Parts: sequence; C-alpha cells; structure tokens
Amino acid sequence: MNFSDLKKTLAVYHSDRIIFVGLGNRDCGDDGASQILLNKLKHSEEFKKAGFIFAGTNPENYLQKITDKNPQAVVFIDAAHFQDQPGTVKFLEAKQLKPSDFSTHAFSISLIADYLTYEKSCAIYYLGIQPENSGVGQSLSESVQSGLTHFFSES
Repeated sequence: MNFSDLKKTLAVYHSDRIIFVGLGNRDCGDDGASQILLNKLKHSEEFKKAGFIFAGTNPENYLQKITDKNPQAVVFIDAAHFQDQPGTVKFLEAKQLKPSDFSTHAFSISLIADYLTYEKSCAIYYLGIQPENSGVGQSLSESVQSGLTHFFSES
C-alpha cells in the first residue's frame, strides 16, 4: 500500500472529519514509527484539514478529544506484527488483530474502537507498520525509515 491508496480509501470522508491517531513508544525503536508517519500526513496537502493526535501508549486518554471532533473516520497508526517485510505499511482488518499484534498499550485497541463507534458511529481503520526492532533505547531501523519513504514516494 502507498499514500495514493490511503487517499483513495479515505476520499469518501470529509478531510476535516478524519482523525489520525498515532500509537507507540518513541523510545522503543520502530514502535515510534507512527509519529513519523503522522507528521508526514499532517503536512500533506490532502489531509491538512484532518485531525492528528499522537496518543503514545495511552490512547484511552484521548477518547474525549477524538469524539469532540465528531469524526467520520478514525485511523489508528501503530507498529504491527503482520509477518511482512520490515517497513511495510498496510491496512489491517480488526478481525486480524490480536492485542499483541497492533498495540503495546494498556487498553485493547478493539475496546477503544468499540467505544468510538458506539459514541460517534464512525469508521475505524488500522494502519500498521511492520517493525524490525522495538527494543527500549533503539532508534528507528533503516528498513522502517525506508518503508515510510517508499510509502510516500509511490503516490
């Protein structure tokens, strides 16, 4: 998948009613890749009116902020183990996700998604980035850096 695919998928929503939520721990290597992707999306022309939240490891602390924006779509972005090449970015289906696959967070991302859809009847998307390393104190791997660059260059 690439940036063009993301634009096509989200084109059915008003850009000011899309919320991108980055998850992860910036101090754990590739687990912080969502913040980089989030920042690049924030500076894109296509999504400049969208909402952007870096929720780190506690997305539950941002539920009110998300619902206050009255979203049509919420896109969670996180490092995810889906058995692909490190740096690969792709949409994942909720039924594919196990708590350990998508989230290193206290609350299950599916519980958070259930709450949001109950409160606002919005679409939920999961954008996963296959990590190479997520050890404490490690920096972003070259393969994930390259994957994020490739994601935007394919558009």
